[in-house]
Amino acid sequence: MGRIASFIVVVWAALTATLANADPQTSARMQLLFIGADPADGAPGPLPADMPILQMAALPTADAVTNEVFGALLRSNPVSTFVTTPGAGEAQFEQFFLVSDITLDTGEGGLQIGTSGDMHDAAEFSRRLSALVDAFNPEHRRVAFLRVQDPKQLFPVSMAELQDAVGASGFDLLAVMIYDDDGAGACAQDVTRAIHYPIVTGVADRAPFGNDDAISSVAEVNDFLGAALHRMSARGNACGPKYSVILKSGDDDTAALINHTDLPGFAELETQLYHETFEALFLLESDDQAELQAFLDTCVYCPNEGALADRRAYMRQVELARKLEEEVWAQISADTSQRRLRIYLSNCTLCTFKEEAEAQIAHMDAVEAAFEQEATQFAAAASERDLVALRAYVDDCVACAEVENARTLISDLENDAVYQAELKALQAAKVSGNVEVMKAYLTDCVLCDARGEIEDLIARETRRVAASAPCFAAAGLPQSGGPRKLEAIDQSAARQVCNRALADFPDDPALKTMIGRIDHAAGDVVRARNAYSKGVEAAVPAAYGLLAYTHYAPEAGGEADLETAERLATAGADLGDWLSQELLTVLYSKNLIPGKDAGDAFTLASALAGEGNALAQFFVGYFYLTGSGVDADETNAVTWLGQAVEQGYLHAFSFLAELHEQGRGTELSPDRAADLYWAAFLRSDPTAKERLTTQLSSRHPDVVRSVQQRLRTEGVYRGQIDGIAGPSTVSAVQTFSDTLTENG
Repeated sequence: MGRIASFIVVVWAALTATLANADPQTSARMQLLFIGADPADGAPGPLPADMPILQMAALPTADAVTNEVFGALLRSNPVSTFVTTPGAGEAQFEQFFLVSDITLDTGEGGLQIGTSGDMHDAAEFSRRLSALVDAFNPEHRRVAFLRVQDPKQLFPVSMAELQDAVGASGFDLLAVMIYDDDGAGACAQDVTRAIHYPIVTGVADRAPFGNDDAISSVAEVNDFLGAALHRMSARGNACGPKYSVILKSGDDDTAALINHTDLPGFAELETQLYHETFEALFLLESDDQAELQAFLDTCVYCPNEGALADRRAYMRQVELARKLEEEVWAQISADTSQRRLRIYLSNCTLCTFKEEAEAQIAHMDAVEAAFEQEATQFAAAASERDLVALRAYVDDCVACAEVENARTLISDLENDAVYQAELKALQAAKVSGNVEVMKAYLTDCVLCDARGEIEDLIARETRRVAASAPCFAAAGLPQSGGPRKLEAIDQSAARQVCNRALADFPDDPALKTMIGRIDHAAGDVVRARNAYSKGVEAAVPAAYGLLAYTHYAPEAGGEADLETAERLATAGADLGDWLSQELLTVLYSKNLIPGKDAGDAFTLASALAGEGNALAQFFVGYFYLTGSGVDADETNAVTWLGQAVEQGYLHAFSFLAELHEQGRGTELSPDRAADLYWAAFLRSDPTAKERLTTQLSSRHPDVVRSVQQRLRTEGVYRGQIDGIAGPSTVSAVQTFSDTLTENG
């Protein structure tokens, strides 16, 4: 046995010498010793391969320490290398940590301390533990973590004795966790118990726990341990200790306790810490109390725990303050006195109802200030039976002392016959959209209930008419001062002024109808019809006639729809649209509508001619001339054709000229006839051209003589001014006509 013991000592010396010269990042740098505890219990993940861990079931006797340590080292190193000659020096671990499960009991000798059921008195436990730690000869005996099973609750009276027993081993800090029963064993895998690994791997030094300088000070470890142990107790965790004690070897909390440079660590611990740190930063700005509480109840390392707890407490205070203020506000919100409202404003914390309280106080002040003024206002309105003023009082009053009397008086006035008559006049004025009709309402009204509304409408309609006038002049029909024919529309200029007006009044259907007429002039019949149809939907009078005309004279290849044209034109005529009435006149005069004839056409044309419609004036003159729908009357024919000519209606010129030429319905006047023929001829009127070319020989000699003189003046005729329509005169007329055509 002596030779074997000597061999162990030699090998022990060789092994420890090898360990002393090993990689400084592994065993020579640090050593963790577990006694009666499983290193995997409570570890945040698989144990790192480079983590220097030794495990013993119980404390060996002092004389067996060397063999036990040797065996533990062999078990922790699957392949070991020895030298046969002892090397210089002994093994020395720079930093040494102990994790031990112990049990407290009483025996004949007093306090009994045991590991894995092997019980010893305090002195023997101290000798064995000291011998074991001394065998490793560490440079620094850092922290001992003691998990104490104390079913008989002996620790309070035995604390000093236990401290002496463990303190002899020389650890800088003891973390003693006391359990009443064997709950620790049942919770061996609970991560909240594994406080030794975060301490050893430097979590206590990391932000936000420490200063992140790779050295855990006594204060940093003490704070981290204290928070973790307090958290276990506060959560009521069945796996946590009933209470804990942290014992330090000195009072210098700034002293370095653990150097973490190049120490191995747990990837899972790093991951958990990273995620918790991020979540804590997020929750520091969150107002979700339940989410914050859930984090504090479940976090493992709980970074910023204090700040989060403070925020949770603040949120609870805010919640309580809000609840109390809501209860107070429910009691005072209906107050008619300012006293309690002002007390609330002076003493509220959150002041949730500050704006409401201030508004009520301001209202009360306003009521007091307005009382006399409103009384005078109501008295004046009531005595004058001023409906507008009474309504203004009801709508705007603050004190409202007479509001019920005002409402009664308003009801009486609204049921009055005068009011009802004015209401009808008001509706008629609004529907008409006519400024003059609306002004008439204001002139005639007595109660004038809608004065403000009508004045606003007049102002708007005046602006609209002014803005729309250039558009109607450029693209509208003759009734609104525009060109009769599509080809007479200057499309570019018309579109510009109409779009400008539409920008100011984008919903105006009449302007949109005019845009449709410009599209019609440009040949886009589809867009034009769409615009006209929308105008009809909006009851724009001109839209009816324009749309009806597209059915009467459709684009090339289209089939006329006389029934639809007559229906639309009839509706437009009822609205006063001239084009609709003109179209009906044409349809009836040509017998294109069953049941309608020239007599109906004459009736329509006569009414329209009286309104100043040049085309209708021509129709009436023509009907009198031809006896269509009325007895022939050449005198009336001259009258109406003359009115059409005065308005520049080209087609009427030749008919009136013929009557003057022949002295029918008026005195004989060849000169007047010549003037009319020539004016129409210069404007390329086909009837006038025919009368002065192919029919020139049928003209009165004085008419021919006047034409010859005009041709000579134009430089196209050199013959005699003799009133004879010879070939040279006819040829000169034709030549001049061609010149007019070429020049547009």
